[in-house]
Amino acid sequence: MQTKILINVNSIRAPLTGIGYYTLNIAKALLDKDVDVVAVKNGTFLDKTALLAMIDTFSRPESKLGEQGKLKALIIRLLQKLPGVYKIKKILVEKKAKRVLNKLSKQKYVYFEPSFIPLRYSGQTITTVHDLSFISHPEFHPKSRVEFLTSEMGQTIATSDHIVVDSDFILEEMHSKFPSSVNKSSTLYLGVEPAFRRYSKDDVDSVLEHFKLSHKNFILSVATLEPRKNLARLVEAYSKLPAAVRQDIPLVLAGGQGWKMQELLSSAQELVAANQIVFTGYLADQELKYLYSAARLFAYPSLYEGFGLPIVEAMASGTPVLTSSIGATAEVAGPNAVLVNPYNVDDIYKGLNKAISDTAQSEALACNAFKYVKMYDWNTTADRLLGIVKELA
Repeated sequence: MQTKILINVNSIRAPLTGIGYYTLNIAKALLDKDVDVVAVKNGTFLDKTALLAMIDTFSRPESKLGEQGKLKALIIRLLQKLPGVYKIKKILVEKKAKRVLNKLSKQKYVYFEPSFIPLRYSGQTITTVHDLSFISHPEFHPKSRVEFLTSEMGQTIATSDHIVVDSDFILEEMHSKFPSSVNKSSTLYLGVEPAFRRYSKDDVDSVLEHFKLSHKNFILSVATLEPRKNLARLVEAYSKLPAAVRQDIPLVLAGGQGWKMQELLSSAQELVAANQIVFTGYLADQELKYLYSAARLFAYPSLYEGFGLPIVEAMASGTPVLTSSIGATAEVAGPNAVLVNPYNVDDIYKGLNKAISDTAQSEALACNAFKYVKMYDWNTTADRLLGIVKELA
């Protein structure tokens, strides 16, 4: 009997960020297999053909966030601050999807929820809980999001037949905070798209020219501009480098606007004026891949991650990585990155300085990481998910 999977693809929307990429890539991998895959988006049913068409739209290399997309992203950020907005949206989506979900549960579809809180479903359910930062670090999120996730998580664990998390670090945290999850949860590592690879200088020159950058002569960080990504400390550490180094090797911060980003913009103002820091804003998918490959160093000293997908994307692009020595980032990077204390500006500075100056060590790390990162593969992720589905069946 063919495996039947229902996936909620509501997180696949512009601007495409972490959970959206996760959902998109798992859906793509599942559609390449002999599996009956259908989806629901904002309460509306998508058959396989409609799902393929939607995924194709978000998978085009030239896709970029237009003015309409930027306006939509701004509206979403404003709505997220309203009290009770997450709860209201869930109720409305469940009401709209009720008939479809009931029909699919009777047809024995296993429901895969990629984003924390599943819709009400009478069939078997697998839920992804990417991290528990809303409990351990509520200061990283808007109050409305913290309240919603905190109030719903107990019910999520109770109603899910299995829970997957992004790393062993999160699995241990989950078991500690929610003991009832112990016998029905496991780690499901993320993957890297094959298009994250080494590109030639000719490939990347047009993007570098646009941002006035030199090949292998800039530090890159890719993240939504929000406190959890620790970009303020990264900027402070970078500012400690000699002025001549900063002038020659700018820091490029690539990513869309996030929550509480004004402090970061203010702290970087002087360095931006000196052309030593570059904010790219939200990038087209291929532009991002080119920058990963062209960077001299990828810096990601995040304070807390469920996995840290940009780390493995940079590794797959052949670029040396500096990241946090704690939690999931240290687990995912293994011995193949410069590890720093993310709470210590001096330690981040020393890591940056060493990675820039010791080119032999950086190249050795990048070479080892390029081989190591092949273990993170979306096809493998999908296969492991299907294994869980079959165990439930």
